[in-house]
Amino acid sequence: MLYLIVILLSMVLISIIDCTIFAHIYNLSVAYVIIAVAVSTIIEILLSGLVAFIVRWCLPKRWFQINKKFFSATKKEKIFYDKICIKKWKDKIPELGSFTSFHKDKVREPNNNEYVERYIIEANYGVLIHFISVFVGFAVIFFYPLKFWYMFGLPVAIVGAILNLLPTFTLRYNLTKLHVLYKFNAKRKSVNDKSS
Repeated sequence: MLYLIVILLSMVLISIIDCTIFAHIYNLSVAYVIIAVAVSTIIEILLSGLVAFIVRWCLPKRWFQINKKFFSATKKEKIFYDKICIKKWKDKIPELGSFTSFHKDKVREPNNNEYVERYIIEANYGVLIHFISVFVGFAVIFFYPLKFWYMFGLPVAIVGAILNLLPTFTLRYNLTKLHVLYKFNAKRKSVNDKSS
C-alpha cells in the first residue's frame, strides 16, 4: 500500500511540475501531460516485471544458490544501512513473494534449514532483480520523444530507482542474518546428531 501511495503521489507531483513549468514550452495540454506521466509509470512497472521474469526464469539457478555470499551486505554496507535507520523502515517495503509462492515478509520457520535455504535463494533472486531494475528503468526515457526526457521519463525513472533500491538494501541487509541463522542451525543439528 505504501508503494502505491508513493507512486500515485509521485505521478501527481510530476504532472503538476510539468504542467506548471514545462507544458507551455511545447504547447502541451494538461491531459497530454497527465496521460504521458501515467503511461511512463506503467512502462516503468512493466520494465521491472520484465527484469523479474528474465532473472527468475531465464538465468541459471546455480547463480543464486546459498553459497553465493556476494548477494549479502558487506560489513561497511551494514554500517551504512544502520546509519540510514533501515530497521525502522525495512518492514514497510512491500514483499512480492506471492509471484513465486514464497513470502519473504518474515522468517516463518527459523529452525528449519531447508526453509532458510529457500529463503536465502529467493532473496538472492530479489537482490539481482531490484538492482538491475534500478538501471533498466531509465529506458522509460526513450518511450516518448527525447525532447520530453526530463518531463516524463527521467522523473518516473528516478522514482522507480528509489523504489527498487530500498528492497535491494533490505534484502542484502537481511541476507547477512539469514546466513548466520543457517550456520547456527547446521551447527546445532551437527551437535544433536553426535549426541544421539
